[in-house]
Amino acid sequence: MGRFFKILFLITVFVSFSNPPSVQKYLYQKGLKYLKVGNYIGALEIFHFLGNYKNSANLYRETAKFFSPVPVERLKKEPLIRVKILSDFQRLEISCKNPKRVWVIPNPLLEKRGKISLRVERGCKISADGVVYFRAPVEVTVNVYNSPRIVVIELPLETYLLGVIPSEVYTSWPLEVLKAQAVASRTFALFNIYKAREAGKPFDVGSDIGYQVFRGFLNVPFNVKEAVEQTRGEVLTYNGGLIYAMFHSNNGGCNHSFEEITGLNLPYLSEVRDNCNWKTLKWSHWEVKLPKERVKKFLQRMGINSPLKGFRLIRNRCGRGLKMVFETSEGDVVIPFSIFGRLELHLPSDWFFTLGQTGDYYILTGRGFGHGLGMSQWGAFCLAQRGWDYKKILKHYYKGCQIRKVYP
Repeated sequence: MGRFFKILFLITVFVSFSNPPSVQKYLYQKGLKYLKVGNYIGALEIFHFLGNYKNSANLYRETAKFFSPVPVERLKKEPLIRVKILSDFQRLEISCKNPKRVWVIPNPLLEKRGKISLRVERGCKISADGVVYFRAPVEVTVNVYNSPRIVVIELPLETYLLGVIPSEVYTSWPLEVLKAQAVASRTFALFNIYKAREAGKPFDVGSDIGYQVFRGFLNVPFNVKEAVEQTRGEVLTYNGGLIYAMFHSNNGGCNHSFEEITGLNLPYLSEVRDNCNWKTLKWSHWEVKLPKERVKKFLQRMGINSPLKGFRLIRNRCGRGLKMVFETSEGDVVIPFSIFGRLELHLPSDWFFTLGQTGDYYILTGRGFGHGLGMSQWGAFCLAQRGWDYKKILKHYYKGCQIRKVYP
């Protein structure tokens, strides 16, 4: 552990024990909730921050195991991926035209078995509570579970990527960006496939931003097909193991380090600096109004009711926020900010400065969008415009990684 991280660790230990008990309790419960929904990095950040509070240290060690590398062996064929597309619905309808069929759920068979598997052809639509959520892009298996009430589709991994890429980046971007996204998304998906099967989960990934966005598709742009086909089977590895290939919209010029946020050293998710023309890139700079009422209610949920004097960030070397300090009339309250605080306060990134306040709002100006870990999608766009190919882009953001083809 370097000198910087030793200092950071001491700061973390100090502030975690200086917080009121109600804050510690709230953070602990939030960490457990993050674990339940699969936000493992958020949970790791919180348990790292809490140190020895209750069994946070044990939970930290258990959560850290999720990020352990997956040994990669050459697969004989393309794997299938199970994608959770729906949950907590009251009524589900799966309808097909040729031949015309309709399945309505719940029904006695589902309640008896706990799971129903249906094979549906291309174009069949899945509706929940009257709203169409998904149209099958190819013939897929639909698994409906009674408890918990979820819908999981099973389809080939390469086909799944055709629905991910247009949901994650602009299809008008250079082909090399789409290829970089394809490799990162394939790696992320395959990593989660291994971890989910190991844990006995009924699905491998979700379809929202908690994993990577997958909205389904019927018509795929040619360049997206090309990006997937030209990188077929290619993944990112570090020391022979499959990596946890995180990515985000815009790093604002500097990536976070995974170790800075969580205390866990993943060398391939380290600080990366970009030198781009940020004036031309979306979300490079932003200004938002943070409602004072939102901050007040957030503090109240943590048991803090005393008046707020102000707040500030404890920053990393780039200037990104690691911790947030709320200055109240009864003392300072410190929270982990990179994942937890940013999500709870609904801010674009953890890199901001306070310009002042007006009426019912704090005025913030900031840089970047997202957690700042792994590949910056707008940064990749910038680099591709300079003539970088997808392999050079990926090795820029995932330090020390190799690109390996793991299935034909």
